[in-house]
Amino acid sequence: MKYNVHLICNAHLDPVWQWRWTEGCSEAIATFRNAIEIIHEYPELIFNHNEAILYQWVQKYDHDLFGEIRDLVDQKRWFIAGGWFLQPDVNLPSYENLVRHIRYGRDYFRSEFGVEPKVAYNFDSFGHPAGLPGLLRDFGYELYIHQRPERDFLNLPGSLYQWKGLNSSIIPAYRIEIGLYHTERKNMIQRLTEATNLALELRRDVALFWGLGDHGGGATRIDLDRIREFAADEHRVEFVHSTTDRFYKAIKPLIPHSPVYEGSLQRVFTGCYTSLARVKRRAVETSAAAVQAERLAEVLSSRLMPGSRDATPKIPDEIWSDILFNDFHDILPGSCTEPAEHDALDLYGRAMENIRRVNMDSIIHINLSSEPLRAHIPVTVFNSNHNLTTFPVEFECMSDYRPFWDGEWTLKLFDRQGNEIPCQEEQPEAQLPFHRWRRKISFLAKDIGYGIHHFYLEPAEIPESSSVYTSGKTSVETDSDPSMQRPEISFLILSDTADSWGTNTWAWREVEGKFEPEQPEHIIENGPVRTVFESVLAYHHSKIVVQRISYPGWPVSEYKIRVQWNEEQKRLKLAIPVNPENSKLIAQIPGGAEPFPADAQEHVHGTWLTLEPLQPLQPLRPTTYNLPPTTYTNILNIAHNGLHGFDFDGKEIRLSILRSAAYCHEQGYDLNNGRSHKFMDMGIHDIRLALWENGPQAGSIAEWLNAPPLVWPHLPIGNKKK
Repeated sequence: MKYNVHLICNAHLDPVWQWRWTEGCSEAIATFRNAIEIIHEYPELIFNHNEAILYQWVQKYDHDLFGEIRDLVDQKRWFIAGGWFLQPDVNLPSYENLVRHIRYGRDYFRSEFGVEPKVAYNFDSFGHPAGLPGLLRDFGYELYIHQRPERDFLNLPGSLYQWKGLNSSIIPAYRIEIGLYHTERKNMIQRLTEATNLALELRRDVALFWGLGDHGGGATRIDLDRIREFAADEHRVEFVHSTTDRFYKAIKPLIPHSPVYEGSLQRVFTGCYTSLARVKRRAVETSAAAVQAERLAEVLSSRLMPGSRDATPKIPDEIWSDILFNDFHDILPGSCTEPAEHDALDLYGRAMENIRRVNMDSIIHINLSSEPLRAHIPVTVFNSNHNLTTFPVEFECMSDYRPFWDGEWTLKLFDRQGNEIPCQEEQPEAQLPFHRWRRKISFLAKDIGYGIHHFYLEPAEIPESSSVYTSGKTSVETDSDPSMQRPEISFLILSDTADSWGTNTWAWREVEGKFEPEQPEHIIENGPVRTVFESVLAYHHSKIVVQRISYPGWPVSEYKIRVQWNEEQKRLKLAIPVNPENSKLIAQIPGGAEPFPADAQEHVHGTWLTLEPLQPLQPLRPTTYNLPPTTYTNILNIAHNGLHGFDFDGKEIRLSILRSAAYCHEQGYDLNNGRSHKFMDMGIHDIRLALWENGPQAGSIAEWLNAPPLVWPHLPIGNKKK
């Protein structure tokens, strides 16, 4: 019996990397044209290609070429492989994003080509979370192919194995075992020889992925001639031009006997967990905002069509397409150039603006269909968080059409039933001397479920003899919630000379210094809702302003951190001491959560971590925020807005805030060459963080932090004609 070497021709094409998307689009058209020409010249060739976005570009800009591809797909000379929107990073995006990468891709290929690939692949993605097996199974995939992490970084029980992920979901997986996902100009004979020897050694079919790639390319006439010549002389195996699905069919009988590997497929390129920190935070913000907008649209739909479940409300696909494009594995991980970074931030900006427009359309229709509410300032709040019913709300509004020039005035907050709700006024964004014309309002929403809630503000004059809260003028000496032992966070400077990917670097522990107080912590806001403490820290040419917010009626300490960063080839970490030491760390990954070792090395996670005791603790006493006693509690919970890299040594959690590696810098390029270079993440960064012990679930607080309740002051409530 002869074993087959499956020759799977593809053209790995990064839409963005050392180039911007316009060049990637141009190369997609050129690569697809070249593939068609060669297909007609070599009747044995089958061309494989993934990534719906590339086909969409061709469909938009070269309609005739797209039609030729359709014909070749029908003739089985061109194979739609993988079937995703593109090949994203799969560690950093949210689970919602990954769902859409698959759904959008499969819907597109089903609609335009009538195909549904059975094999998914992400050749170049930098690690794969344990949430993927279940997701892939849910969409009907039967095999997952990857290259990274390579053998030097992750020891798998075999190239063909069964990958067991979260909730015991299993999918067969195949790590590319011959070379890479592409070939070079002059190594085809070497790869054919390796493939032949491996097939004979393993006594099974093997796959050889070939074709020039990264900037497109694909098959060359020279390589096709080499394949013909080699196959004519080598009779121990068969060389077949093939597809990923055909290869899966050949190895399918072997899968039940293949070994099992459990857990995430990690790690490689640890610098990518932090590089281009702005892009990562915008990714978290924009994805959360898009999900929130979908939920608001769902509320609108339920009002317009009560009980109807015929259609699932959604925001325009263009919004999600913009967000998903930036998930690409050389954009979101931060390995692209500075112009490409600017394009990514612009794309997030367009998505956010379109989300705001969609939300405005939804809320106006919702408010028009609501029971009328007449008030000085109506306030509409949308809580999109299914699992959080008590949470802080903040917003700004104008106190009136013109300032209250005479006397002292305050705004009082009421619910729709006329019950007064404690609130406080704070310094707004605008800094005008107009007698507090612009107001910032904060209040704690209690027992507020998912959906739309209406409130209103009414002005009240303050008698001269009254003592009333005024922003920044009242001081207290201690936190308003003594029930939580607040950890003393610190900001560490570490040496970081690794390249953009952090190649072959597994930990950053060399502390060069720390930010020291320039202005000690003091109170800038204090009232019935919360106390805001502010401190200013400095290191060399950089500065950090920390606002710590404490709530007497809520167990979470909130941090708003503004970093002004001017350090090259350094890493900024936020250190949080941990007590006790006998604890385990659980952190979010796409699709769930998994434990991480206390090995002081850099790891990747989503937007929250929780530290749990190894043994159950004694029952807790009731706290000031009226939580019931429990026999099990978390030692510490952390939520944030996209600080994906972290390390943990059992005594301290260190979150990587940012790193100033050189842009698109790969190891081997000497930065000390007499030229000046551009370094990532210089300038202003706004970080959000939440710390708490027992209380709300970590996922709920992370959601609140990254998609806070939407608030529309001044928007009329109810139809005037009713």
